[in-house]
Amino acid sequence: MIRTTRRTALMGALAVPTVAGLAQWRWRHGERSLLLYDDSLAAGRRFAAAGNERGGQVMAIEGDRVRLAREVLAAKPALVAGVSRHADFILLADVAREHGYRPAATVYGRARQCAGHECQPGWQAVGRMARMAGGSWIEALADYAAKPGEAAGRALGGLVAGPVDAGLVLGWVLAPR
Repeated sequence: MIRTTRRTALMGALAVPTVAGLAQWRWRHGERSLLLYDDSLAAGRRFAAAGNERGGQVMAIEGDRVRLAREVLAAKPALVAGVSRHADFILLADVAREHGYRPAATVYGRARQCAGHECQPGWQAVGRMARMAGGSWIEALADYAAKPGEAAGRALGGLVAGPVDAGLVLGWVLAPR
């Protein structure tokens, strides 16, 4: 007999639309994703640890943000996800637009969800996943970004929220247009 809770059953139901669209996504964009994080944020370090645990390619946001973004996006990853402050996200997203990417989802740390138009059509499941994960939204985002299509929501079961950063922390996904 399989043991489940209301939370895990709901997460499974919410993950279905995301997982269903991944076959086409993987065919068009490949499977390589990149996780960027701000090492000065506790949330960023949690994101990096969760991404490393899942075998994702993880890189700290250091030095010249514009140069970093250009180097990273030249490799044409299938998606780029990150946890950073708003200023870093704005710089990285601007360079991403020049390389044919668009902000697909932006999760506000304190609200743990996408606000209004911040999750593009087809990406609302990322916001729902973050909302359901509660204090573990960072690990849930890393889980999704490191292995899109595999066991969506694995990070949601039983994780304890880590320390909270002062100020606004964003989780975000950049995807090819």
